[in-house]
Amino acid sequence: MDKTENIGAKVALINGMTFGLGFLFIITFIGILFSDGLLGLIGIGALLSYNYLFISLALLYLTLPIALWIFGKRNTKSLNQGKSIIKTSAEFSFGVNLIIWIVFLFSQLLLGGLENYLYLNLIVIGIIIVLGFLTTYTFGFYIVKLTKEKIKANAQHRL
Repeated sequence: MDKTENIGAKVALINGMTFGLGFLFIITFIGILFSDGLLGLIGIGALLSYNYLFISLALLYLTLPIALWIFGKRNTKSLNQGKSIIKTSAEFSFGVNLIIWIVFLFSQLLLGGLENYLYLNLIVIGIIIVLGFLTTYTFGFYIVKLTKEKIKANAQHRL
């Protein structure tokens, strides 16, 4: 395995986990707040009472580092092939969002059945599109640019 691939994976994992987990915690908290107006521990109890939702959210959290690692390695390959930072950022952002939300949807289908599944699909597709565009120009751009700088520094260090 090429060491430069690991540079992209490590940068994506370290920075992506910071931003990604922070964002997911905020979204989970907002979801708790809007779940029939329940707050605090009562809201967490409501979330836990919907066991299949809790399991799906846990799988989403567990999938994030795997998706970041895979697409972080891909960042390095794309940058080494001469792709632009913005194009690499779009691939990275949409790829990570697609993987984590597909896992969420699939777990909802397996655990929750077909009840409200079409409605949930539409919501998740909207989330993937919105977050894909937002993260392409924010966190994804930052991670890809940082990866490019680390690759350049690594190449200069080898000389």
